[in-house]
Amino acid sequence: MMANLFLPNPTMQKDTPALRAFYWILALLTVGAQVLCALGSGSPDTANPMPDWANTTANMLNLIIAVLVLLPRTRVWGALAAALMMILSMVTNVMVDGFDYFLTVLAFDLAAFAVAAALAWHHRADLGA
Repeated sequence: MMANLFLPNPTMQKDTPALRAFYWILALLTVGAQVLCALGSGSPDTANPMPDWANTTANMLNLIIAVLVLLPRTRVWGALAAALMMILSMVTNVMVDGFDYFLTVLAFDLAAFAVAAALAWHHRADLGA
């Protein structure tokens, strides 16, 4: 059962080797973004920081998402979760950390969202598999 998680998913089986390599790079970029998000979240200058449990939960979710993206059979779910997490991160950055911090990290957030969304779009056929 667990070994099946490491097998190529149906989309990967149809891809050419070059395309498979390209989407593996996107997967690794998504994993890297999730790990970076887990390592540090929020502005240190926030007047009303979120409770520690909320930050810890978000960081753990980012790490779980990274693992889901690494496993071929769960990649589409991980990519969807990563894209959603980046949207939530942007909303939090505006609402909690302030507009200045939001603008500081906006390029990273948008790039991470775009990569995760492209990965999810490519693997969308695996949602029914």
